[in-house]
Amino acid sequence: MKKKISNADVAKLSNASVYPFPKYTTMLINQINQTAQGTRPKVVGQMSDLIQEFDGKTLDEWRKFYDEHEPHAIDDATEKIYSQYQKLKEAMNLIDKDLIREWVKDFQSQTV
Repeated sequence: MKKKISNADVAKLSNASVYPFPKYTTMLINQINQTAQGTRPKVVGQMSDLIQEFDGKTLDEWRKFYDEHEPHAIDDATEKIYSQYQKLKEAMNLIDKDLIREWVKDFQSQTV
């Protein structure tokens, strides 16, 4: 039988820091990023190519290598995602129960 490795064990093995993201925030950031496309190769680099070039062994070595090859990528991705967040935040303020009701009615009529 195969033994499964827990997420906690993976984190320990990777030497990755574990940032205490508040509940639901990573889900929301992932959704925002899908629209913003902030982690596309044109913004952060082609990871499959970069990883082929990388000859280090540790996470710290990877970070240094990545920063040297894509010095603006993290800032560029952050700005792209944050800009989309600001737009969605404005849209969220327009949503109320009546708007949701109209959306549900519209959704229902499109499924017929």
